[in-house]
Amino acid sequence: MIIKNKTKITVKNLAACPKYIPLVSKWLWQQWAKRHNRTLKEIIYRTKHSLTKKCPQTLIAFYNGQPAGTVSLFKTDHPYRQDLGPWLSYLFVPKKYRGQGVGQALQIALLETAKSAGFKYVYLMTDIKGYYEKVGWKFIETGLYTEGRTVSFYKHKL
Repeated sequence: MIIKNKTKITVKNLAACPKYIPLVSKWLWQQWAKRHNRTLKEIIYRTKHSLTKKCPQTLIAFYNGQPAGTVSLFKTDHPYRQDLGPWLSYLFVPKKYRGQGVGQALQIALLETAKSAGFKYVYLMTDIKGYYEKVGWKFIETGLYTEGRTVSFYKHKL
């Protein structure tokens, strides 16, 4: 799958370009997994097994041909909300590419992917306010996450 828009952003399924698995895994490890004592090797293993055509899958964005971000579609992403799914997970854009539309392009590509896989909704959790609404996400509730954190849950109808 390829999505292009005016800002020279291309989004592909990571399965179509597996040479970027180590880079995507490093981004995810540095942003989230490292602080939870996960090894880079574990994240590479997980990323390699998130390359299906339905769910799970991982997408990668390119800005002017350079790797510029990633997002995943997972069956579950919250330990206490197993009733919801699938989930937009691990949306990450390196600082160099933020503000260029990469995050929005990744969200739109993920939503299109989920719709073509037959899903009716996609969920996400975040502690960021005012970002996901720009792509049509609707707040559904505030809930608890691990380590006592509070997060907001969002839903997107496909």
